Amino acid sequence: MAGLAAAVGLLLVLALGCSSKAIQTASDSSTEPGVSKEPRVSEQDLLGKSPSAPGQGRQSKDIAVAKVEPSDAARRHAEDIRRERVATAIAGIEDVFFGFDSWNISDEGKHALEVDAQWLKSNPEKMVTIEGHCDERGTQAYNLVLGEKRAKAVRNYLTELGVGTGGLTVTSYGKERPFCEGHDETCYQQNRRGHMTLRVR
Repeated sequence: MAGLAAAVGLLLVLALGCSSKAIQTASDSSTEPGVSKEPRVSEQDLLGKSPSAPGQGRQSKDIAVAKVEPSDAARRHAEDIRRERVATAIAGIEDVFFGFDSWNISDEGKHALEVDAQWLKSNPEKMVTIEGHCDERGTQAYNLVLGEKRAKAVRNYLTELGVGTGGLTVTSYGKERPFCEGHDETCYQQNRRGHMTLRVR
């Protein structure tokens, strides 16, 4: 019971302690009782007297805006990606291309994977990410699923050719990382692919 009384008392104190203040506008010069006469502060006062162009650091006596540089982690990540691309190109690993709305590997794709499998079997310590990509048609969700099916089709064919699954991982980017930015069938063909990347981290 004492706890209930304390809670009710606390609510009353809070309710009475919270009051609202009227805000005086520039056109309101009346001196109503209870209206605060605190000085007005404009946005210019907060930011400094002279507005800066967008993107420039603004300073006032008490506020400084720092320019943000890319973090060391972001630079390392970009360098890792560059090294992976170089290593993949040096190894001669080729992409596999797919037909529209398909994850079936063509005869040409099978030939490319046979060459890739020979290299991977002679370098079993290498780790490979198989990326599934799609063209821009279709929803993001649909293309993520389709990209995953393409990447898994590549992985499955490589394992049929004798490549161990321990070094193979699968991911799907759907339509989010196009190789070609155009909006025609020539670009769409290049974007419907299974792409392998050697991990060098």
